[in-house]
Amino acid sequence: AEIMVPNFVENGEMIKIDTRTGEYIERVKE
Repeated sequence: AEIMVPNFVENGEMIKIDTRTGEYIERVKE
């Protein structure tokens, strides 16, 4: 499934999403 993320999320960046809704939650800093 495709997941829409904010434009500031760079390709390959780790993010957290709500898998039930596909909504973006937060970026994961490593």
